[in-house]
Amino acid sequence: MVRNCLSLMLVFVLLTAAGSRQAAASPLDANTMKVALRTATPEDDGFIDRVLMLVDRGTLPLDMVESTFLWARKKPQRKFQYFKYGLIARAQQQGIAL
Repeated sequence: MVRNCLSLMLVFVLLTAAGSRQAAASPLDANTMKVALRTATPEDDGFIDRVLMLVDRGTLPLDMVESTFLWARKKPQRKFQYFKYGLIARAQQQGIAL
């Protein structure tokens, strides 16, 4: 009985720790992305919002958006344009229309 209880507690702790690590490690917050990518227009902001909505729905893979964001953020200029067109191209390769 005690052994089963300890096993369940261990599983719960591991699942909770994994979930919080994933949430903390993800830079995908709309405001953070807009600032980091230096969006200039309401249309740019809308694209970010739409992308995050598609991620929430499970239509667009989180890792694809995250890696494209990290790649574009390192560009010296036109960060948002790199993100937008890079993500569109990568999504098209997987049959996802943006």
